[in-house]
Amino acid sequence: MPLFRYTARSQQQRLSGTLQGTDSRAVANHLLNNGLEPLTIEPCDHTPSKPWSLFSPSPNPDELMLFARQLAALLQAGVPIIRALQTLREHAHRSHLQHALDGVIDSLQAGRDLASALANHPHIFGSVMPRLVRAGEQTGRLDNAFLQVHAYLQMDRDIKRRLRSALRYPTLVLLTALLALLVVNAFVIPAFANLFGRFGAELPLLTRILIASSHFLLQHGPWLLPVGTLGLLLLPAALRTPTGRRWWDRQKLYLPLVGSVIQRTMLARLTRTFAMAHRSGLTIAQTLDMLEETLDNHYMVQQLTIMRESVQRGESLTQAAHHSQLFPAMVLQMVAVGEQSGQLDELLQEVALFYEREVEYEMAALSSLLEPVLIAIVAVVVLILALGVFLPMWNLGSVALGRR
Repeated sequence: MPLFRYTARSQQQRLSGTLQGTDSRAVANHLLNNGLEPLTIEPCDHTPSKPWSLFSPSPNPDELMLFARQLAALLQAGVPIIRALQTLREHAHRSHLQHALDGVIDSLQAGRDLASALANHPHIFGSVMPRLVRAGEQTGRLDNAFLQVHAYLQMDRDIKRRLRSALRYPTLVLLTALLALLVVNAFVIPAFANLFGRFGAELPLLTRILIASSHFLLQHGPWLLPVGTLGLLLLPAALRTPTGRRWWDRQKLYLPLVGSVIQRTMLARLTRTFAMAHRSGLTIAQTLDMLEETLDNHYMVQQLTIMRESVQRGESLTQAAHHSQLFPAMVLQMVAVGEQSGQLDELLQEVALFYEREVEYEMAALSSLLEPVLIAIVAVVVLILALGVFLPMWNLGSVALGRR
């Protein structure tokens, strides 16, 4: 996304810095939702340079979780914030986090608030931590804010790990089957084709198809390889465009077998983060704006933008949720009851627990379901190759006996 240089004014001082956003309006909304009045917003001519490191390109979720948990413990023990950050900076193992904490400490010593200091390092602390920290500063519960950051990072890490674990095995099996097909077509089938050609026997249809595909691969391989490589390079570039990314993110929600798992995982993450942020003191519009920055599904971000604009026009959260296409009827009913009863946080927490249990159940069911599907795919591949090779060998045996 483009980078913008801004100056803004808080209740105490004037601030400046850089932020990424789709346009200047998005940057202005981000500043307003963080309690800052934008004064100037100008596009930068270059993207921010991140500190380079050979072995630690950025803090991993475990390191940020440890940072948030340790900082919360130090604050609960009554340690001043600057001294606590200096202590954690001395024990940080990665240079990126050390440099970022140096900048945060310098900003605090210059009189800036902690949330703004953290927001100046989005590649390290993300967008969720500054938002929750700002709410904690406003309510005087900074230690509780970092506990909520720890809970969010732990939830996000666990969900991503479960999803990657469920997809790793089927991806490996399918790639292995594809590689086996290519090797057999490139090396095995041509040798058998020469053998069959010398006997002049009529070959089965399946064998003729395999031989034709092998000839096509060998004849056109020199230009198929660069074309395929170019396609693999252009496809990610196309999917990185706003339209392409939004299209693919929507298609992921409806993929066979794994689409429902992805959809329920995103809904669990969305509802739990909403409940956590709203409980910390953020308004509904601020919470939706934060969710737009934390979700990595552009289609869902687009729907959240529709919801936020509806809320800013004065509609209730229930009405705004109806305008989007994200939530099933059960969630809409829970949101309506939560708004009417004033227990929106508790009910959304229940929705998140429900979806997390559903994800765990579907993960277990997915593993047991994918195994027979993968076995069937591999069996079909082996059957095609075996019949394509052995059927003509039987025919050749009959031809040889008839010639005798």
